[in-house]
Amino acid sequence: MKNLQYILILIFISSALVAQDVKAPENVIKSIISQDKPSKAVTEESNKQKQEITSDKNQQDSLQKENETKEDQNLKDDEATENSKEEKKLTMSGKDEILFKTGIQLFETSMYDHSLAKFKELLNTYPSSKFADSAHIWLGKIYIRKYQYDDAISEFDSVKENSGEYPASLYYKGDSYKLKGDSIKAIENYNKLAGEFPENDLADNAIINIGKLYLAESKGYQALEAGLKIVKYYKDSESIDDAYYLIGKVYEKDSILKDIELAHKYYRMFLKKAENKEKYFVDSPLLQLVKSDIQFLEKTYFKSER
Repeated sequence: MKNLQYILILIFISSALVAQDVKAPENVIKSIISQDKPSKAVTEESNKQKQEITSDKNQQDSLQKENETKEDQNLKDDEATENSKEEKKLTMSGKDEILFKTGIQLFETSMYDHSLAKFKELLNTYPSSKFADSAHIWLGKIYIRKYQYDDAISEFDSVKENSGEYPASLYYKGDSYKLKGDSIKAIENYNKLAGEFPENDLADNAIINIGKLYLAESKGYQALEAGLKIVKYYKDSESIDDAYYLIGKVYEKDSILKDIELAHKYYRMFLKKAENKEKYFVDSPLLQLVKSDIQFLEKTYFKSER
C-alpha cells in the first residue's frame, strides 16, 4: 500500500513538472525520498559509489605513502652519497699528507731520489692537494741538491703568484740562478721578494744574498746598501750577523769604498756582540772568520799600533 502511494506521488510530481517545463529541485526530491525506504537499485548504486570513493581514497593514500617512502629513501641515499664523498675526501687528504711528510723525511736524510718520487706521486695523484705548491718547493730544493738548476727553476715557476709559497719560490729561484752563475736574474728574484714581501721570513736572507752578489761584482755601494738595510730594518733577524760581516768586507775589499779602519771597527763590533752573548752573534758560524780577519788586519795594517 505504501509503495503504491509512493509511486502515485512520483507520477503526480513528474506530470506537474512536465506541464510547467521545469526541473525538480534537489531538496524536493530528497524530501520525497526521505519519506520512505529507497529502492534496492538506488541502494546498490549508492553503495557502489561509496565503494568507489573508498577505493579511490585508499589508492590515493597508498600512492602518497609510496611517494613519501621514495622521498625518504632518496634523502637517505643522498645523505649516504655525501657521507661517502666526505669520507673519500678525508681519505685522500690523509694520503696526500702522508706522501708529503714522507717526502720531507726522505729529503732530510739525503735520500733525494726517493724523496723526489714521493713528491711526484703526490702531484700526479692529488694535483689539487693543499700540499701541491709546497711539493713544488721541495722538488725544487731536491733538484738544487742534484745540481739540476733548470729543473729546480721549473718547479719554482709552477707556484702561482696567489699562493702562500710564492715568496719562497722567488727566494729559491734566486738561489738557483745564483748557483747557475746568473747573478742578474738571481738579484732580480731576490729583489722582487724583498720588495713585494718585506715581512716574509726569507726577505732578510734575500737582501744579504743581494749584497754578497754585488760585492763579488765589485759593486761596493750596492753591497753596502744591502748590509745597512739589514742593520736598520732587520736588526732582530737571524741575518744581522751576516750584515755586520758584509759591511766589514765592503770596507776591506771594495776598491772605491776601501777603509781598513772602518772594516776593523765593524769586525770588532761583531766580536763585541758575540762576547756579550747577543743573539745571532754568540753562536754565529761567521765568528771564527771575524776573528781571523781581525788578526789579519792588525798584523797587516796596524803593526805600528802594537
